[in-house]
Amino acid sequence: MDDDQKWLEAAAAIEHDITYLKTAMADAKRNGMLLGLEQEILQLNVVLGIYRTNAANGVVFPHPDELFCISNLPCDAAKATPRGLKVSAF
Repeated sequence: MDDDQKWLEAAAAIEHDITYLKTAMADAKRNGMLLGLEQEILQLNVVLGIYRTNAANGVVFPHPDELFCISNLPCDAAKATPRGLKVSAF
């Protein structure tokens, strides 16, 4: 499988997660509860856009042992993380 296909498969999985969260929010709302998952959905949409862009631009898919932190912080607020660090958070 080429790198573009890997990015597209990862994007499809993210789309599935977004659909799941939206469905969970709708079900909770019908039952009179609020889940407040809007921020998580927003962050997943950012990731989805990046994955699709990477596929379109031929970006090499990362090795499974490497984790990347994707943040919606302004560029000047983001700090570089050492490559050996194996943690990521939103």
